[in-house]
Amino acid sequence: MKTGFFNSAESRESFFVLAAEIFEVERAAVSETTRYGDVSGWDSVNHLRLVMEAERRFGVSYPLEKIPSMRTLSDFLI
Repeated sequence: MKTGFFNSAESRESFFVLAAEIFEVERAAVSETTRYGDVSGWDSVNHLRLVMEAERRFGVSYPLEKIPSMRTLSDFLI
């Protein structure tokens, strides 16, 4: 698993922009504390889209067994 990518403010912001795009909400609607269910666009399909797109765009890799337990956006910031 590649870690440490989201250590900079710029990379974290890029991730939040991605999350907002996938969930179809304004950027201001998402932050590290945003939880599954806090925004209407975060459903099971978009959860997987966020995982796949973050892996593709940022070159990170999430362990398969951890993906179902990722319940806040901060859980994605490895």
